[in-house]
Amino acid sequence: LNREVLKRALFYGGVMGSFAVERFGTERLQSLTRAEIDGRFQVFRELTHLE
Repeated sequence: LNREVLKRALFYGGVMGSFAVERFGTERLQSLTRAEIDGRFQVFRELTHLE
């Protein structure tokens, strides 16, 4: 585990958390596609300049 891997994992945690609060319980997480996750990750990346 290195710094870059840890940063990426933390960002994915934030991405998944942002989807989780969109609906009650795990409903939103159950309907997610990889494209939606990747798109949200890109938005987070652009907002924070993750390299």
